[in-house]
Amino acid sequence: MSTDCRPSAAPPASPIEVSPPFTKRRIDHIDEPARPLGAKRAALQVRRLRASQPVARAAAKKMGIDAGALILESKDNSIAFSLRATAVGLLIERTQRQPVGSRLVQTMVFADPTTFERWCASEPIRFDNPVLYDQLRREGHEALCGKR
Repeated sequence: MSTDCRPSAAPPASPIEVSPPFTKRRIDHIDEPARPLGAKRAALQVRRLRASQPVARAAAKKMGIDAGALILESKDNSIAFSLRATAVGLLIERTQRQPVGSRLVQTMVFADPTTFERWCASEPIRFDNPVLYDQLRREGHEALCGKR
């Protein structure tokens, strides 16, 4: 290893000329503000917002749509569970709502407590709303064991 520090034979680098920066950024279509909704779509959006309000859903419950079922809901009404004990096992209907847009409804039947417990262990609501999750587990086990 050499400790000599000799200057290199290459000439010193000259400064590179850089063009001045652009003063205006090109605006893409995605950067523009959203177009207003048409009359039909705006009406549909308003109807969906009204349908997701607790008042409309409370009226549907009073009409007996889910008669004989225990309904557990989150405070913001974004997720609801309907539990019903049947001859086959425990029927759970899980409904997940978005303020505007889609609604996901899943229906499951559990014949024994071990499969119900395995499903509970993978349910994402246990992190978002642990109180609702605990109530769901308690009521589900009661319905499966025939205490209800």
